[in-house]
Amino acid sequence: MKNVTVIYNGSTCEDFACFLNDYPAFSGGAKVYNTYAVPGRDGELVESTDYLQNLTVSCTFSIISKQFMEMLRYIRKWLSGTGRLIISDNPDAFYKVLKVEHGDITREIRKFGTFTVSFVCVPFEFLLSGQEPVQGTSFYNAQDTAKPVYTITGEGFCTLTVNGYGFTANIGQGAVINSELMLSYKNDGQSINTDVTGDYEKLWFPPGDIEVSVSSGFMLSIVPQWGYRI
Repeated sequence: MKNVTVIYNGSTCEDFACFLNDYPAFSGGAKVYNTYAVPGRDGELVESTDYLQNLTVSCTFSIISKQFMEMLRYIRKWLSGTGRLIISDNPDAFYKVLKVEHGDITREIRKFGTFTVSFVCVPFEFLLSGQEPVQGTSFYNAQDTAKPVYTITGEGFCTLTVNGYGFTANIGQGAVINSELMLSYKNDGQSINTDVTGDYEKLWFPPGDIEVSVSSGFMLSIVPQWGYRI
């Protein structure tokens, strides 16, 4: 545990006079199954899906501060909302936090106590190296299936082609196609979902070789979001 810390949205627990009691516990991320009952048949049919449950990263922190309750308020504000979670002994990767759940607070003496926090995350370990925009037409994915974010610059109708599959969008000077969120929008955030045609899942990067192109006259930048399923 020595020197292991939590970094959330750029701030560390030491910034708030608290520290980890133990290494974070990881749970969830399990594969999702559908079950079906058939009249007249014992047992249920089980269907495997390609989806995982959310990942939960649970942490127990200790606070040492003469202003215990005041510091706790600052910490609760810090540990809230969505964001990016990094465990310091794995600094090249992060988790996308969907929400933060606060647990019990135990105060042992006036300036010392503990509290628990659970980070509910996307069940995927993202590599920081996969967050940098790249250009090109040929890629190799050595990790698990990635869900890139495409930024297209140009004017008019454009076809984005990934491994032979064409996804069409009406680009108004610039647009973002986010295959993870399955959303398309202009650079100012305005939705253009009604101006696209295609299957977002076909835009994902499977392991192995990948070929990408856009229509002539358009420029493409990709944030590949390399990483591993939990």
